[in-house]
Amino acid sequence: MSLRNHFTNVEEAASRHPSRVAFKIPQINTKTNEIQVDDITYSQYLLDIERIAAYWYHVLNDVAGIPQRSVIALCVEGYNRHFIPDAPYDLIGGAFESAKPRAFIFESLYKDSGAVRHALIPCYEALPSVDVAYSDTEHPLPQLPTVEAESIAIIVQTSGTSSGVSKVIPGSYRWLVDAKCRKASRLITAPSASPDRQDIYIRRGSIATEGSLCFSPLYLLTGPVPFSLKRQPTTSELVTLIQQCNINKVYQFPQLMETHLQAARVDPAILSTFAGLDGLYYGGSSLCASEEEWAAQNGINLVNGYGSTECGVLLISQGTRKDPRNLLRVHPGATLKFVPFTSHDLDGESGLLELVIPPEAPECPDKSRRAEDGSFHTDDLFREVEPGAYVRCGRTGDWINIKSSKGSKLCDTRGIENNARELCGDIITGCVVIGEGRPSPVLIVESHSENLEVLPAEIYSRIAPFHAARYPFERIASQRMVITVTPGTLPRTAKGTIQR
Repeated sequence: MSLRNHFTNVEEAASRHPSRVAFKIPQINTKTNEIQVDDITYSQYLLDIERIAAYWYHVLNDVAGIPQRSVIALCVEGYNRHFIPDAPYDLIGGAFESAKPRAFIFESLYKDSGAVRHALIPCYEALPSVDVAYSDTEHPLPQLPTVEAESIAIIVQTSGTSSGVSKVIPGSYRWLVDAKCRKASRLITAPSASPDRQDIYIRRGSIATEGSLCFSPLYLLTGPVPFSLKRQPTTSELVTLIQQCNINKVYQFPQLMETHLQAARVDPAILSTFAGLDGLYYGGSSLCASEEEWAAQNGINLVNGYGSTECGVLLISQGTRKDPRNLLRVHPGATLKFVPFTSHDLDGESGLLELVIPPEAPECPDKSRRAEDGSFHTDDLFREVEPGAYVRCGRTGDWINIKSSKGSKLCDTRGIENNARELCGDIITGCVVIGEGRPSPVLIVESHSENLEVLPAEIYSRIAPFHAARYPFERIASQRMVITVTPGTLPRTAKGTIQR
């Protein structure tokens, strides 16, 4: 069965525009800030994919005897042409029949890890360069196996950023076509100031991350040129890339975006560079409202996207140039619904909506990720602030039941935490709000301060105006409700997210 995917997009692009640049690999001299850029054309990219696929098919099938459509576990960076094999690995073994890997391909930095040393399956170090595959040309690309729409195409293992528990998400070819390729072709992006110019953007991370996985089909299909970096650039390096390489769009994680915006506040040259972009795109978590407000006032176009590993892009904003509040709206082509959120012992309605993907939606993930009703519940909450426009209100676990004199009420812990981080970032290193079933929430903060006992008074003096405007049951009512601890005390996920 012929199904559209990343590779058919590469083949079509190479056929139509063989000499067009598919992506760029910059080398930055950190001492001089000079940039040397290697251009990889679509025809070269297609050859790279085919050669690496043939190389690994020979190693895994001909030598190790592993049949096609077996699970091959991958732990690679995928940042540049030397590590692009995320794509060809999918070709040679990435259509998976089960969740049990038959081999493990890993980045060199993991070669001494326990996962490699104690593995009971064949382990192979990833190619240090694509040139290695070209040195072995005697083994041809095999005939690819026949697949159906519901055949498993890829298995994604998440990092567990939100829940603290890593999840295994199987994805079928139907899901890959609908949740990734189809929606990617309809992504809302601000029109370029120069219509004849090919979009050039810095992608947000490794090709293996969800953000890059969503955008890969887009650039392979429609022609924007991504810059593939080995690491995330500093603000100075980012500005140099934008200025010297004619970049007009940047995709970054919110935490990095905040760092860049803070630098722009004090440096007019940085501000001017960011304001000249068609857009600064982010997703995965939220920016502080004050950052978006400042960006809108200073001509920077921030575009916020919401999605998940299971479903791809679901919501996207119009950008702060068009909508200063940067509200989220349903992404064209997404099939979803907002369901009123109820808590087990909540008195009355909360006004919160959970985003749910119905079973008939093309992007609804594998049955192993669905609830008993057949739908996929994202556990992400929103409020509709105007018809068709939403603000994200955290996850279901970010809201705790507070037992007030008037019954059980929901308290937005994420809002309290964000305010504390924004106002007290110079004296705290992390924070979390607890209080499920209690009469009042409590704020616990980590700090390097040598005087932890006097810190609650200082923190409360800063956050008190914010809490004065909140309902009594969701306030940090006094400094007694602020507890200070040393850094590292609060439990965290593998990526550093504090767990409630």
